[in-house]
Amino acid sequence: MQWLAIESATLVASVAVGEDERVSAEITSQSKLTHSERLLPMIDQALALAGCELAAIEGIMVSAGPGSFTGLRIGLATAKGLAHAQPRRLFAVSTLEALAWQQPEGIVVPLLDARRAQVYAAIYRRTLGGLEPLLSPTALPLAELLQSPLLQAEPVRFVGEGARLYRDQIVASQPHALFANPVHNWPRASSLALVALALGRPPVGVAELSPMYIRASQAEQKLERQRRREKQGG
Repeated sequence: MQWLAIESATLVASVAVGEDERVSAEITSQSKLTHSERLLPMIDQALALAGCELAAIEGIMVSAGPGSFTGLRIGLATAKGLAHAQPRRLFAVSTLEALAWQQPEGIVVPLLDARRAQVYAAIYRRTLGGLEPLLSPTALPLAELLQSPLLQAEPVRFVGEGARLYRDQIVASQPHALFANPVHNWPRASSLALVALALGRPPVGVAELSPMYIRASQAEQKLERQRRREKQGG
C-alpha cells in the first residue's frame, strides 16, 4: 500500500510518503507559518521527493491527538479532504503512540504539555515490532503520573516535549530516568504510518475520523461553566 502520513498535533508539522514499511520521503518543519499554511505545500514536496503521484496514494495516516486542538483539526481536515477527493483508507493514530514507537525496547512514557499544570501522557512497553499499552492516553498532573507503580519496577524512558520541559521534576522523582534523544521529542509522520501498519490498525470512515482530545478545549470548558451558571441561576 502506498501511503501518506500527516502529523500536526504539536508545533512541528511532519509529512511522510511511503509504501508498506518503506519510507520514501519525509519532511518535518517548525516555523512561524501555521499548519494550515504549511501542510499542503509539504505534502506536495514530499510526494515530489518520493516520485509519487497523489492519485497513487491508497492510505492516509493522520495524528488524532492528543495535542494542539487547532493543529489536530487542521491535520484531520486535510486528511478528510484528500479522502473525499478520491476514495482512500484513513487511519487514526495516537500522537503518543507515534512518540513511543520512535524509542528502543523497554518502558516508554511519551509526554506532551497539556498546560494548566497537566501533561498528556501514556505508558507503553516497547517491544521488537510492537507496542503494549500499560496506561492509555490521559491528561493528569505530572506528579500523579510519576507516582504510578508502573514506573517503579525498571528503567523508564521519557520522550516528548513534555519530557524536555519537565526534566528536572522527572529526575527529582525518578533518579534513574532515561531520556530520548532530543531529535525524537517531536512525533514524526513516518512513525504514524509504521505504527498503523505494524499494529494492524483498521481504517476508519471519513465521518468517524475525529480528534482524540482527552480533555475539553478551553472554549468548551468556558461554555460548560456558563451553562452551569445559567442552570443554577434558573
